Amino acid sequence: MYTSNPNMPKIRRDAVLFADRHGVRKASRHFGFSPGAICAWRDKAKKIGLHPIPTLSSRPKHHPKELSNEITDKIVDIRLEHNRSAEVVHKRLKDEQGIEISLSSVK
Repeated sequence: MYTSNPNMPKIRRDAVLFADRHGVRKASRHFGFSPGAICAWRDKAKKIGLHPIPTLSSRPKHHPKELSNEITDKIVDIRLEHNRSAEVVHKRLKDEQGIEISLSSVK
C-alpha cells in the first residue's frame, strides 16, 4: 500500500467516512479502491479514530533466510574474543558448537 502522495492518508479517512454513510461497495466505486482495502482502512480507523490513516512502510522487516540473533551474537563474540579471521571463526563454530553456516555469513 505504499505511495508518496501526501494526500492519501486524508483520502483513506474520507473513504472510510463515506463507507460508513453509504456502504463499502459504493465507497469503493466512488474512490476507486477495492472493497477489501476500504474494509482494512475501516478496521484501522476504528483503532486510531477520525485521524488520517497513515501510509505504512513497504520496507521488508526481515529476510526469511537471515541468521538468528543468537548465531550473529556468537559470531561477534568469537571475533571480538580471539580477533581472528572469518575462516578461523567459521571453523570454531562448526567444530565446537556444531553450527553449520556458510563462510560468507561469518564474513
